[in-house]
Amino acid sequence: MKTLKYFSMMFIMLIMGISMVSCDKDEENAVGDNGSLLEGDYVGTLKPMGYTDEPARAYVTLTRRAKDVVSFSCSCETFDVNTNPINLAIEDKGSGLLYLTSESTYSVQGTANNGSITISFSMGDVEWFFSGMKD
Repeated sequence: MKTLKYFSMMFIMLIMGISMVSCDKDEENAVGDNGSLLEGDYVGTLKPMGYTDEPARAYVTLTRRAKDVVSFSCSCETFDVNTNPINLAIEDKGSGLLYLTSESTYSVQGTANNGSITISFSMGDVEWFFSGMKD
């Protein structure tokens, strides 16, 4: 009788343990929704490539447009940089590193991984490089 009671209690504990599991966090960022994953504000440094200027504090905003597209804009008061939003396609090659490329003729490309991004873009005759972390 004690053995039956013991197995009954174990069975009830097993059922309760399984029923208490929640999938809420798994559904927060649906599979393949990299737009939601990258969306947000990033703080970092901006540097003109090929120049000796010191990097300056800059801000990048990525806004979700679709599950595989974000809108990119960058601002930096020191260098007087304030870009118009540019759509970037997100490509996931399976390594955890996301590749960003411009959907248009604008020369913008970058990578994102675990809350950090690097983006290079042209503005006028200057090539800019941003490196930062999600705020």
